[in-house]
Order: sequence, then structure tokens, then C-alpha cells
Amino acid sequence: MKPFQCRAASCAALLLCVLFTSALVLGQSAPGEITGHKLPPPGEPVQGTTSKMSEVEYDIVNGLETQKQAEMLLQFAISHHRGATNEIKRRAPQWVGKIQYTDSLNTLLEVALNGDDLRVRAASCEIELAAFGIHKSEEEAEKLIHAVENNASKELTAITELGLLANRGVEPERIHNELRAWMRSEDEQVRYTAVSAISFIGTDDTVPDLVNAFHHDSSDYVRVQGGGCGLAHCGMLTRAQRMLAVPGLIEMVEDKQLDEDTRPYGYRALREITDQELGDDPVKWKDWYAAHGGETTERFRRFQTESEAQP
Repeated sequence: MKPFQCRAASCAALLLCVLFTSALVLGQSAPGEITGHKLPPPGEPVQGTTSKMSEVEYDIVNGLETQKQAEMLLQFAISHHRGATNEIKRRAPQWVGKIQYTDSLNTLLEVALNGDDLRVRAASCEIELAAFGIHKSEEEAEKLIHAVENNASKELTAITELGLLANRGVEPERIHNELRAWMRSEDEQVRYTAVSAISFIGTDDTVPDLVNAFHHDSSDYVRVQGGGCGLAHCGMLTRAQRMLAVPGLIEMVEDKQLDEDTRPYGYRALREITDQELGDDPVKWKDWYAAHGGETTERFRRFQTESEAQP
């Protein structure tokens, strides 16, 4: 069984470029500062330049053809260049039908969807919808729902795109209800795709669905890669929202009927959600949640508010 993963990808070349540029700039720092080969990979970020998109970068993007614009802006968003996600949201409606779902774009989307910044994940949702030629409208949602109703097993991409549409504010309640129904499909892949799509909606009322899939689905693939990943790492839930799953996860790991291969993933999800290293002991988790669950949730909410306030 594989560990939690959304769409595994690597951005090694981009990371090396950033580190190399930072090292060159830091090499001119005053004596005693962390410079050159003394720059340690672990630890807190060390800025070598402003994180804001520069005038030169805007010029570069504007001079590219549409496909390369989308890819370059997503690279900037992944690198936390301030302004990149705003540009993606502004331009995405004009990209519908003009950009393609290429291997290079897919790699960038995978990296974005595994990052810690939900704004970057949201930007990737905008780009993916544009790449599949999907406008953010009720008419598009209706068309996709109808296609899935006709043959869900052959319309897995449509199920995924419905989750992205719901996240971007198109028919979220209706789409959520449709995805819930497809969670009961006899087809394992349909159930997995529906659960994954629900994880992208990003609302509080999706948490029980993900917990239910993690705890009770008959497929270990749907349980771990669908429900478990959606709660612990994947999708569009905030850290505070993921905390809503903790009571259900504690109940899950206590369940003596739970598949023994799944139980360790329940504890992994608890550790990833809470940042606590309490081991595989439900009593310790119960005690911790009773004492610290509320304050931890509030701390995560505060971090989210502070992050949203940043330019």
C-alpha cells in the first residue's frame, strides 16, 4: 500500500535555480552571515530577493504565447511570487480553449497541488479548468453532470472537473450531492474519483464524507488514497477544517473491525493534521484532543487569517 500522495511530481530544476540564485546574492553579504557553501538546506527560509513579481517577469510573461504564459505564471505561483496567483485568476477565463493539458503543464499542476499554499492550489484549479476547455458556469456543470449520469466509468475526468468547479463557486451544493451519490458506485475508480473530487470542494460539510470513505469504503485504495489523503494532505481543506476530522479519525482507529492495514494510515493522518507525535495510542489522542483540540484549531484559523491578510 502506498503512502498518502495526490499527484506526485518533482520541481527539482526550479528549486535548484532558486537556491543557486539565492547563494549568489547571499555571497555578497556582510562577514558573519550565512553565505555561499555555508547556507544550510534545513531550517527557516532565507530570502535572497523580494518575493513580488518583478516588472521584468511581467514583461517576460506578456511576451509569451498563451500556453507558456499559463505555465510560467504557475511556476511563479509555486515559487510564491506575490502577484502570480492574481494574474492566473485574471487571465484564466481568456485561456479557456487556448491552452492544452500537456505533460509539462501536468507536471506543474502536480507540484502546485502538493504544495502547502491553498492559493497556489486554487490557481492550479483555475488553470486545469481552462486547459480542459471548461468555463466556470452552471451550464458547464449541468453538461458534466449529465455526462457522468450517462456513463460514470467513462467520465472520470468530468467527475474531477466538477469538484474543481464546486471549489470555484459553481453549484457547490448540487455538485456535492451528486458526488456523494457517486461515492456509492460499484466501480472502485468512480468511488475514488468522487471522493477525491469532494476533497477539492473545500467546505466544512465535506469532512464527514471523507472520514466515512476513509473508515468504511470496501477498497483500501479508496480509503487511503481517497479519504485519507483528502483529509490529511490533498484537496482544498484548510488546516482548521482538517481538525474537524480528528474526532472521527480517533473513532476510526479505535474500531476493532477496521482493516489492520488501514489503521496505521489513520494515525498518520492524525499526526499530519495536528503536528503531534503521539504514536498509535487512541487514549493519548483522546486526551490530547480534549485538552488541546480547540486551541489548536483556533491557532490554525489565526494562521489562515494572517496568511489571507498578506499582500
